[in-house]
Amino acid sequence: MRTLAAVLTAHYLAAFTALGMPVFMPRVLAGLAPDAPDWLSGLLYVLPTICTALTATAWGRLADRYGRKLSLMRAQAGLVLGFLMAGFAPNLAWFVCALIVQGTCGGSLAAANAYLATQAQGQSLTRALDWTQFSARLAMVTAPALLGLATGLGLAQTLYRYLAVLPLLALLLTWLLPADTVTRSSSANAKPQAPDDLRELAPLLLVQFFFYFAMVVTFPYFISYSEALGVGSDSHAGLYYSLPHLVYLVLLPWLRARSSAPQRPLLLGLGLFSLACLGHALLAGPGLLAPARVLYGIGMLLAIGGLN
Repeated sequence: MRTLAAVLTAHYLAAFTALGMPVFMPRVLAGLAPDAPDWLSGLLYVLPTICTALTATAWGRLADRYGRKLSLMRAQAGLVLGFLMAGFAPNLAWFVCALIVQGTCGGSLAAANAYLATQAQGQSLTRALDWTQFSARLAMVTAPALLGLATGLGLAQTLYRYLAVLPLLALLLTWLLPADTVTRSSSANAKPQAPDDLRELAPLLLVQFFFYFAMVVTFPYFISYSEALGVGSDSHAGLYYSLPHLVYLVLLPWLRARSSAPQRPLLLGLGLFSLACLGHALLAGPGLLAPARVLYGIGMLLAIGGLN
């Protein structure tokens, strides 16, 4: 539990900026490239994730060889470097390079999960993975509202400079964690997955892709969406953005205490999530936005729990 608490704290510190700042990408672009098209916000939002996906296999092999703790520290150091580059970027091209560094050298959530997999197994690991999602949602609850207040005061790109301190603190905290037991020969001795196992896993991965695609595809445009509905300020938009993740935080302990088989509510979660997305599409004003966001959060909680 002490190890889990330390990993979650470090992950929260790293995720605060990594998950909070991209929501305000339109504000950052307004300062760096005022004439940039709207679609560029979405492209830059996903750029770090694309870079993380492209380099995940290589980082995974290095983690197998040198240890998952070192890989986690590498991810946090990459975030520090990427945030500093973004905060001091003099132009859009430099900022794009900073996002590439952030994604290529980052991946703190995957690295945290990989490290936890060396410290727990079975149901303990399942619960640990749920709690890493908890720390991510906590960052998504606190960061948008607080960063929305800062952008309302005129700060945007410069926030990256100050927030680089958070993954640096996470790096120092991770350095104090116990080393994992992965040896250099473990990956060589590991048995490859059988084709039958991969075929059984493929549908689950497909479900996971569809769900996460639907969940994140609107994130970079939520500020613009809120403005179109009549939400008056970035801080209020940040609160609306955070609401589903607050629902996740509040209900996760209750769900874990009452559900011995969390895969059962997966279909219910996907159904509620679909209804919430449809509700967002039909809204004409901010009056019912809060209930729609709450339903979005309930569906998200049940779906993520079932997937884990």
